[in-house]
Amino acid sequence: MATIKDVAKLAGVSYQAVSAVLNGNLSKAAPLTRERIYLAAAKLNYRPNRSARSLVSGKSGMVGIVIQDIRSPYFADLTWELQRAADQAGLQTILMQSDWTDSRTFENIFQLYSTPVDGIIFIGGVSRRMIEQAKIPPEYPLIQIDDVDNGYNSVGFDYLPGMDEAFRLLLEHGHRRLAFVHDPIQQSKYDAYRACCRKYAVPFREFRYLSPTAGGEDAVISCGHEVAAARKELDAIIVASDYDAMLVLQGFADRGIRVPRDLSMIAIDNTLLSRIGMVQLSSISLDRRMLARIVFERLLARIAGHPDPGGHRTIPTSLIPRSSVVSCGKKNSDIRKEEKYA
Repeated sequence: MATIKDVAKLAGVSYQAVSAVLNGNLSKAAPLTRERIYLAAAKLNYRPNRSARSLVSGKSGMVGIVIQDIRSPYFADLTWELQRAADQAGLQTILMQSDWTDSRTFENIFQLYSTPVDGIIFIGGVSRRMIEQAKIPPEYPLIQIDDVDNGYNSVGFDYLPGMDEAFRLLLEHGHRRLAFVHDPIQQSKYDAYRACCRKYAVPFREFRYLSPTAGGEDAVISCGHEVAAARKELDAIIVASDYDAMLVLQGFADRGIRVPRDLSMIAIDNTLLSRIGMVQLSSISLDRRMLARIVFERLLARIAGHPDPGGHRTIPTSLIPRSSVVSCGKKNSDIRKEEKYA
C-alpha cells in the first residue's frame, strides 16, 4: 500500500507538501506542484485519511455553504469568491442548495452539522428559529451573508452609498420621476431607495414582482410590461438586480421600449450581465471579494475559538456608470442617430 512518502517521491516534492495539499491546504503549493501531487496520488491510488486527521486535530478542514439558488448570477459570483477565499484559507467546501424552502434549508443545516464541518456559511435568509430547531449550540461557527443582524455573526452590503450615487447621477441628468423595481425580499435595497427618496425629495414609486429564482422569470417580464405601460410617467428606474433587469428589458422589448432611448435604467449587483448586453447597464457595484475575505476571517476566528465581536458588519457599495443613463434633455432622435452609426 502506498504511503505519503511514496507520493512525495513520485511527485518530486517533500512529504510535508503532499500532506498539506491532499488535506486541502492549497496555499502551500503552486498550481503546477499541486497537479504533480494529485497525479502521483492517483497513480499510486493513495487517499488521505480525513477521519484520522479529524480525530487528531479536532477539525475536519471543511466548511459548509448553504445557498438558496446557484442559478442566480449574484449567488454564483459570490459562491465563486467564497470558494476562492476557502482555497486561500486551506479549507474545502461542501455546497448545498436550499431552493428558498424552509424544509430544504433545515435538512441542509442538519446534514452539515452532522458531517461534521467546522462551520457553516449561509447565503440568503435563514431564521434563528431554524438554527435552534436543528439543535446547533450558540458557540458553533456560523456566518450569515446578505441579511440583517439575526442574533449571530453576519456580513452584508450597505446599499445606501451606492444608491445615493445612483440618485445623484440620475438627478444630474434631469431625472426626478424615478421608480424602484424589485421583489419584496430585497428589504435592505428597498430601504436604501426610500431613504434617498426622502433625502432628495423625490416622489416615491415602486413596481413589485416575485423573485425569478422563486417564482420563475415570467413574473419579472410581466413587471417589465407594467413599467413599460407607465413609461410616460417615468424618467428612470432602478432595478433590484442585474438578473432581474435583464428580464425587465425583455418585457420592454415586447412593448417596443428601449433603454436608454425611452427610459434610463440602473441595476444593482454589477455582475457580468450588466456589462455584456446591447446596452451596458449602470450598476451599483458590490465588492464580493472583500465580503468573502471578511466572512472567512470571522469564521476562522470562531473555528479557532478566538473572541469575535459578533453582530452584523456591512461593506459599502458604489455606482459604476455606463451607457444606460442619459440626460432627459437628450432627444430621442439624437439617440437613434447614435444607435444607427454605432
